[in-house]
Amino acid sequence: MAISTALRGLASLSRQAIPVASVCARELQTKGFATDALSRKDVAYMLDNRDDPEVDAAIKDYMKSVYSGSAPAEAPEETLELASKIERKYVAAQIVDYGMLNISVPLGATGAPVKRYAEELMKLGSKAGFECPATEVAKHITEKTLTAETAKEMLVRIKPFTSAEFNAALTDALLAVEAESGGSVMLDGSSDGYKKFAEKVKVIATAQGIPWKLLVAAKSGGDDTVKKDYAAWLQSARVADATAELSVFAAEATTKLDKHLTKTVEQVRTEQAASMALLKKKIASAKGAKWATAFAADLEAVEAYDRAMASGASA
Repeated sequence: MAISTALRGLASLSRQAIPVASVCARELQTKGFATDALSRKDVAYMLDNRDDPEVDAAIKDYMKSVYSGSAPAEAPEETLELASKIERKYVAAQIVDYGMLNISVPLGATGAPVKRYAEELMKLGSKAGFECPATEVAKHITEKTLTAETAKEMLVRIKPFTSAEFNAALTDALLAVEAESGGSVMLDGSSDGYKKFAEKVKVIATAQGIPWKLLVAAKSGGDDTVKKDYAAWLQSARVADATAELSVFAAEATTKLDKHLTKTVEQVRTEQAASMALLKKKIASAKGAKWATAFAADLEAVEAYDRAMASGASA
């Protein structure tokens, strides 16, 4: 899954679930949060003050500690474990929501702009407390396959983390091995069935451009050369992922533009007025945030241009 798609999905969670109060944030800044451990509520209250380097660093450290399981113990609260997990996700959603406003989408671009876009998404994910996507996926796969006993069970459980084409190829290979051996392929490295299936997996991976030798070497630690090559491969994979996602964005934008161009002038004016009204409400609710101030200036310029065009047309 594309990085930004995952981040935007998280950001779409209701912003109202965790209040962000600037007054409380200013009060908390007097507590010496740079040296004291933050609580979940502290983080929620300070989200609107992330322009302060100390606040930003403190929130980033807190989120990393929470997701790595090393967060300091907090005083017991009257809350359920599920509620605590949801609260943590909403804190991360706030970070992603604000962060996405500052990332420009390089539609139609290639090379450096796309690489910059992928890197900014990675930095935003890190601020929200997420690890490298490859690490996150590896953890989920390990968790899902921990109790699997057969290769068939394993393929079913990893299906959400693989492409449809790759999973289909693995399934076909497994069926061939099962038909040949006359039974299930157990996850036993010493069994003939497992060895035959493993060889087929290598062929499939090679055909789909997956550097399985490098991945196996990196999984076992590897030397500096392996680590360098693995890092380079990860970066290229992120850029390829971002490029694919941008292509989808561009297609969607083209479709919307084509649809927009078939509308009458009155339809366009009505929709524009509705969009302007909605944007003004969002700007007012943001109460002076930097992005809101910038949007307000742009909105004023658009309205001035519209008035000038209307004046010229009526003259």
